[in-house]
Amino acid sequence: MAELVPQPFPVLLARILEEMRRQDSIFDLPRRSWWRAPEDLDLSVRFHGERAANAAGPAAGPQSQLAANLVLSWLAGARVLELKTIQVDDRLRIPRPCIDAATVGYNVEWSQELRLEESLAEYVSGWFLIHVLGALNPAGSPPASHDTLFDFSVGYDLAGIRSGAVARWLDTLRDAGTLIRALRDSLPPGLRRVAEVEVPSRLSACVTLSTFHGCPAGEIESIVEHLLGRHGVHVVVKLNPTLLGHDEVEDLLRGRLGYEEVLLDRPSFERDLQWDQALPMFERLGRRAAAAGLSLGAKFTNTLVVTNHKGFFRDRLMYLSGEPLHVIATTLAERFTRATGFRHGLSFSAGIDAGNFHEAVACGMVPVTACTDLLRPGGYARMPRYLRRLEEEMRALGARTVPGFVLRRAGATDPAGGDAAVRSAALANLSAYAARLPLEGRYHAVRNRRAPRKLGSALALLDCVSCDKCVPVCPQDANFHVAWEPAAVETWDLVVEAGTVRARPARFESGRERQWATFADLCNECGNCDVFCPEDGGPYRVKPRFFGSRRTFEAVAPQDGLLVEDGGRRVLFRMGGRLHHLELGAGQGDSLFGDGVVEARLDAAHRVVEARCLPGTPDGHCLPLGRYHAVRLLRDATLAGINPVSAALLAAGWR
Repeated sequence: MAELVPQPFPVLLARILEEMRRQDSIFDLPRRSWWRAPEDLDLSVRFHGERAANAAGPAAGPQSQLAANLVLSWLAGARVLELKTIQVDDRLRIPRPCIDAATVGYNVEWSQELRLEESLAEYVSGWFLIHVLGALNPAGSPPASHDTLFDFSVGYDLAGIRSGAVARWLDTLRDAGTLIRALRDSLPPGLRRVAEVEVPSRLSACVTLSTFHGCPAGEIESIVEHLLGRHGVHVVVKLNPTLLGHDEVEDLLRGRLGYEEVLLDRPSFERDLQWDQALPMFERLGRRAAAAGLSLGAKFTNTLVVTNHKGFFRDRLMYLSGEPLHVIATTLAERFTRATGFRHGLSFSAGIDAGNFHEAVACGMVPVTACTDLLRPGGYARMPRYLRRLEEEMRALGARTVPGFVLRRAGATDPAGGDAAVRSAALANLSAYAARLPLEGRYHAVRNRRAPRKLGSALALLDCVSCDKCVPVCPQDANFHVAWEPAAVETWDLVVEAGTVRARPARFESGRERQWATFADLCNECGNCDVFCPEDGGPYRVKPRFFGSRRTFEAVAPQDGLLVEDGGRRVLFRMGGRLHHLELGAGQGDSLFGDGVVEARLDAAHRVVEARCLPGTPDGHCLPLGRYHAVRLLRDATLAGINPVSAALLAAGWR
């Protein structure tokens, strides 16, 4: 199974600085897609008593588990970041592929893919990098627009959350000073000067609880009590859409919205938290939180468990998100809020996009986070549109603040009402929004069945259609492109005949000015790039796959891949199931190229100076020098740009 390999903190910081300087982008997100806060509006919100510059963020999911993910979200405008759920069982085997965002969104991925210690290190690294960027202020936003909060998500049962490993993990959220100092000490002198910024040692005061389907109500209550009492944190309980009841969800999903192909799993509804259990439980927990000087919130919602009808995944069940979940989650949020009188903070994550983010904000939701929409073409660059639309709506109503926007949206003439007035207006907005949502065509099945277009051609190692979709739809920023000099080279295949290597004329051609590759250490083979690639095969399988270390390169043998070593002077690569090597500048400035059976020495003009084979090599064994040209050009182009492969060399340059 593909495993994510976090990148060292100095490598990440060096790449940020060099990419920003040379390419006006950070982690492949161009400056034009960075959010710049408006001067005339205050988008700030309060989340469990703390200020965030706006309500937007990534949901706890694939975009929020690596430090670079968190930086990308922040650049795009996220100011309340929900981090991917951690649990004591950190050696999960997640099926591959695990994400299909072709239409509405399905997945079988539900927990962190890193070890607990790695997850914590990534979150602290992301926190540190965000504060460095806040000090650098590359977007030129007002300083108050940098206020950022982390919301940690934990699961999935009482025993795991009570375990020593998770307890220590959660304790570090309150004081990560030791880890922050270690990160700063890991930097070479040049980078350390840039990182001399104030980084708060407390990462978060809030934890969101995520539970398995079927977790008993009593256990959910005990977990919240434990988090309040043992860890002293505010708690948000993530609710499953099953709380709405099977018949209601069936009527909305298959009846009113027309998703007849989606089949619900009735046993999941029967095992999950029930309505008559949830309301009194929240009443009791709300009192206990208040007694401890803390607050309780509810999140709408988790994804919806459904029967696998697509064949994309191997599991019997999968989880639905996107447009239909937005309607279901909003309906549940309205019902819950009306029943509880808006006494609990509400956060929302279900089918959020640029067309409805402002609607959720008008309903008093904080934060309002997205996942499925960020897995579509454009990726993180889609998030600034959420905030720009909110800004437009606020200006249209003459509201300068978010509370004023909530009030004006409800028809209030005075945008300066108190908290009670804002809550009342938010509930009115939520009721009106929930009532009209099932009628809006954009959420209906007929509008959400068109899959990305396929051309019917096979994806190749080089020279694809160059649509660039695979880069932004990768949640880990594992895919990247390089500038390429088109080439047409008369070359040779080196063929063994009677113990001698003979040259047979051949030709290497590559005509595109850009090529695409994958940094395999950051690729979890989720499959989302394959979903949106117009050609067949999957970029993460077919395109050049670079590895960051000998360990990760050897771990996936005999799969194809490349490893750049010795400062770029040596390249190991597997192609066609055979290990090759390319050593540049070896032996009087010549290059050595071979596959362990045939080896050739080539001069600076790429002419064969000498070729030999191992004794006993069978006739017909062929070493195509087209591979030599492909790999040397890939190596040159990759190291000339800013990407995950070249980042390690960039970091070394700061010493």
